[in-house]
Amino acid sequence: MSREQIDVLLPVRQARRTLPWAVRDVLAQTAVSLRLIAVVDAGPDGEDDGSRRWLLDEAAREPRLSVLDGRGEGAAAALQLALAAGDAPLVSHMEADDRCPPERLAQLVDALDPGLSAVTSRAGQFGARTPGMRRYLDWQNALLDHEQMAAARFVEIPALHQTGLYRRAALEQVGGYRTLGAWPVDIDFWLRWFEHPLRVAKVPRVLYRWRQHPRQSTRSGPGHGLERLRAAKIAGLARSLARDTAARPLLLVSTGRTLMDWEAGLRAAGVPLAGAVSWKPGAAPPRCPDGARLLAVYGMAKARDRLAASLPADVRASTIFAA
Repeated sequence: MSREQIDVLLPVRQARRTLPWAVRDVLAQTAVSLRLIAVVDAGPDGEDDGSRRWLLDEAAREPRLSVLDGRGEGAAAALQLALAAGDAPLVSHMEADDRCPPERLAQLVDALDPGLSAVTSRAGQFGARTPGMRRYLDWQNALLDHEQMAAARFVEIPALHQTGLYRRAALEQVGGYRTLGAWPVDIDFWLRWFEHPLRVAKVPRVLYRWRQHPRQSTRSGPGHGLERLRAAKIAGLARSLARDTAARPLLLVSTGRTLMDWEAGLRAAGVPLAGAVSWKPGAAPPRCPDGARLLAVYGMAKARDRLAASLPADVRASTIFAA
């Protein structure tokens, strides 16, 4: 059994149907010592679907389970409340509608080398699976080392946050679970994470199963709209550049409405621009002015790949890719 205790954070809202599976998967973890800290948020009208009662009944029989009442302020606040209630040196996360195998945490502990502040895993999907989500997970699951994950953070989140095991000290360094704007907690978390010298890697095994359903926030939540995600990325990019004493002006390369919206957002955020250039696959590669750095924004991976292949190696190595 692992000598280091793990706090597993479990935000819960209207999850009675799937909650028992998630809780029992965590409590069934092998070869680790853990505490499961559940935070129950009422629904938007203050209603509870029985999740709190079920958790309290379970906690009466299971000393490793603690149940807290949330403040109805969303996922980030619930995670922060659970984090503050624990004291274990290692922290993990479970969503109330997901599943994981019993060896998940033990394998993450084994992979958490001294040079890493966190380790995540590949994720699989179940439930209302779609080809689009399969392509997304295939892209995300291919990002295995710190450099790959850091380079991808302005395209999309480089790992499902809930797949990970984190050192508490690292979570405290990045400011815990909070959002700096009206956007999802996971993208905010990873953007803040990579603003610090905290290394992360990914176990090349599926140790977490992400339930898909039509009403999940990833598909329908207001914070997951294109404008909110773009605002999060621009804010994160602006903060990263502000921390970099050797930062160079950016030449924005994109096309159409994306080019216009990103240029407006970058200028509003005070990001120094060397210009904004329209480029489409098949055209001659854009020329990056001396002393500048390319920022290439394309939603399609094929467009990003074709641009990367057309660039000189030194320019490609310094290009920031986003979507």
